[in-house]
Amino acid sequence: MYHTVLPVTTSHNPIVVEGEIETQLIIFNAGPSTIEAEIWQNWKGKVDGKYPENSREPNLSLELRAGSQKIVSGSFVRVKIKTSDLNYITTDEFAAVGVRIILFTDDKKIQI
Repeated sequence: MYHTVLPVTTSHNPIVVEGEIETQLIIFNAGPSTIEAEIWQNWKGKVDGKYPENSREPNLSLELRAGSQKIVSGSFVRVKIKTSDLNYITTDEFAAVGVRIILFTDDKKIQI
């Protein structure tokens, strides 16, 4: 069972996890479109009123085709519709993404 199911469209790139604590989770793409998961491992958000230099580029980008699932770990995770090599996206592309949190990790190793 998943903790949440999120819609992903060409105009909606949902945030799956956002915080300073690194989280391990399963991402399942129910399809029909291919998605890309962008993972930042050490997300700090705003520090002194601005974002750190590396906040715009993810540490990892993973492709998940319809029916695929991956276990990822990061403190900020976002999913989006995967663009093709030709950068051509039709307006009706859609995917449903299931997410299950496995583990929160910090100094105390909180597990759910």
